[in-house]
Amino acid sequence: MNESVLIALLVVLIVVTLALVFTLISILSQMRSIRSQVHFISDNDTNKRLTFYGKSRSFRKLASDINEILDSYDKRHEKILREDKEIKETLTNMSHDIRTPLTSLKGYFELMETTDDPEERRKYSSIIKGRIDSLSEILETMFLYTKVSNVNYKINIEPIDCSKVILDTLFEYYDDFQEKGYEVDIKADEGLRILGNEQSLKRIMQNLIRNSLVHGAGDVKLRVFKDGGNSVRVILDNILPEGASPDPNKVFDRYYKGDASRHTGSSGVGLSVVKKLVESMNGDIKASVNDGRFQVEMSFKAI
Repeated sequence: MNESVLIALLVVLIVVTLALVFTLISILSQMRSIRSQVHFISDNDTNKRLTFYGKSRSFRKLASDINEILDSYDKRHEKILREDKEIKETLTNMSHDIRTPLTSLKGYFELMETTDDPEERRKYSSIIKGRIDSLSEILETMFLYTKVSNVNYKINIEPIDCSKVILDTLFEYYDDFQEKGYEVDIKADEGLRILGNEQSLKRIMQNLIRNSLVHGAGDVKLRVFKDGGNSVRVILDNILPEGASPDPNKVFDRYYKGDASRHTGSSGVGLSVVKKLVESMNGDIKASVNDGRFQVEMSFKAI
């Protein structure tokens, strides 16, 4: 091999080596730029995103992937902050509802202390019991709302006999319906099974039934059946008081009340809890108002 060929090969080798060195330097520089931006974003409360102007498609894709992760994190963080704010506002509002029965309790205890009439003492005792029950319900709802509003809240999903759970829960309120003078029209298929959680379904029905007793004005209808697809549908509706017009699009919002009254013993988050529990069981729920009746319809996956 003559000298000119060796020189040519040496020149090519030098050029290739220099090209590799410059490429390596460029890659290291791009890596430092991306690392520097990542550290800046990590150390500062900023909406800044990675910028990359190099020609490397791999680094451009890496920067894009990191930006997508940052966007996803920000959305989750915003959701957590929003839900935390909603919980705090709800607890603040519910604290006002707690004060009402507490103030009332104090007043009736003072009345009991100032009378020796057995009949009056029995009357005050009955009222006090009712106020304590109301307070207990508000506190229980407050606890459950806080629990189900947690972004990490999960329930154990398993096959359950939804027909039995729903009917058993409804019959627990037989005396309440009797006291109100309400007729309950029930048409429920037996043995319908869904993927869900027994305690959550029981709580759903308790809240819906209490809503009917507190905000309703007459007979209640319950329908439980399997539709033509692969779903079990549960429909509960009741007569509305004259002039009442709850907004079906807002009834599941936290602290929504169809009327502005705070004297119903309602915490205002019962239906919001229902919606969260239904969704935790991968179900769907909607409300409607037709011909003076308020209706809630739920759908769950049948098995």
